[in-house]
Amino acid sequence: MKVFFKIVLGLLVVVIIIVLYKTLTFRSKSYPLVRHKTNFEVDPNVLKKAIQFETISHKPEMIDDSAFTGLHRHIESSFSLVDSLLEKEKINQYSLLYTWQGTDKSKQPLVLMAHMDVVPAEYATLNEWDYPPFSGAIEEGYIYGRGTIDDKGCLMAILHAAELLLEEGYKPERTIIFSFGHDEEIGGEYGAETIAKKLEERGAKASMVLDEGGVLSYGIVPGLERPVALVGTSEKGYMSLELSVNIAGGHSSMPAPQTAISALNKALYRLNDKPMPNRISPPLQGFVNHVGPELPFLQKMAFANTWLFKPLIFSVYRQTASGAALIHTTQVPTIFQSGVKDNVIPQRAKAVVNYRLLPGDEPDEIISRALKIIDDTLVKVRVLNDLSIPASPVSDYRSEEFKKLSGIIRVIDSNVIVSPYLVIGATDGRFFYNISDKVYRFSPIPFYEEDLPRIHGINERISVEAFKKSVNFYATLMKEF
Repeated sequence: MKVFFKIVLGLLVVVIIIVLYKTLTFRSKSYPLVRHKTNFEVDPNVLKKAIQFETISHKPEMIDDSAFTGLHRHIESSFSLVDSLLEKEKINQYSLLYTWQGTDKSKQPLVLMAHMDVVPAEYATLNEWDYPPFSGAIEEGYIYGRGTIDDKGCLMAILHAAELLLEEGYKPERTIIFSFGHDEEIGGEYGAETIAKKLEERGAKASMVLDEGGVLSYGIVPGLERPVALVGTSEKGYMSLELSVNIAGGHSSMPAPQTAISALNKALYRLNDKPMPNRISPPLQGFVNHVGPELPFLQKMAFANTWLFKPLIFSVYRQTASGAALIHTTQVPTIFQSGVKDNVIPQRAKAVVNYRLLPGDEPDEIISRALKIIDDTLVKVRVLNDLSIPASPVSDYRSEEFKKLSGIIRVIDSNVIVSPYLVIGATDGRFFYNISDKVYRFSPIPFYEEDLPRIHGINERISVEAFKKSVNFYATLMKEF
């Protein structure tokens, strides 16, 4: 018995030594500041005017031609050098593709992305806006309106940066491509997807692609007072399953032991009772490696030793919906349809379960797992609209491109911690992996916790100072690359 306790004690000492060693050697990632920092004065009115064009995403047949052509004319008049000196193409009438030819053809191009379309401002909430959502009002140091954050702020910042560089007579060594889609909010099929295919057909290979998706966060990452730049290195996939049951109905006074609704309800209950397993995907591992060394000691110890503290880390992440979304493929019922009258047992019942897939979880595996869990021949399962999008590939956060991008981000705030991140939504960037394996997602707009509900929400806004920083971020990026 004494020998057993000695062995256990010895193993415990070994574990403690390993944990402490890994914690003490868990060091911060250092990315040096860059050489070509710009400090241009910026005109916020170019964004103000852009907001006033209601380029709302609708079905392709419902697109507002006047809004998009009006925005095009605004771009032409506000950025005349960009419009006259860069090669410009219109893709599917509304998307824009600019090519700024570099002097060194041996260097792979840089692709910068944004999108022109916005989501609607709900009519019922208009009286809750401090300023009308398509006014572009500049008040108390802020530019208000739908699209200031998502994504006309970046669109105008890229163009403004290029115009200011052209005014200086700047000529890039590396070709720079601007990809501006018009339908990102409804899938990007006719905008960014078409642009990416066109570039691929031309044999383009990009050194790096940068789209929206990550943010420069202040006070958002728990345990850290310092700002964290969250750079998306991958994004989750998307799929919805339709579950349907079709059995005899009848009068509610004579119910059968099983009805369409009860069978479907059991299926949904079984799925809900067995969520997808938690795991640390490569983008989350990158986050752990970059943010972990900056945390207080006990949290740092947990992040430095995920092999031991993984259950604890998962329990912390599960406490919030956004945290839980980072550690597993989510599954949630979003639609339930059945019944027409209170005294009629319906013959049919139908539900939709939406999935957002972690990198590594394949759609076919999700379907097989759902069928096994439901285990009921009465319940038919199919992929809704035949649409299943796996998670994007994972771009390497150890690459030279990521390191250089991190140094450029520090131009905005030298105190920032730069970290890889998993984007839980969808961006146009997912279409560009055939021309580059370095697809990153980051918007240089400073973000605070109170700003999160503004995305697609009420009082979307960006500060004038943040817009200036965004313009200088992109100008520095173009020079540095």
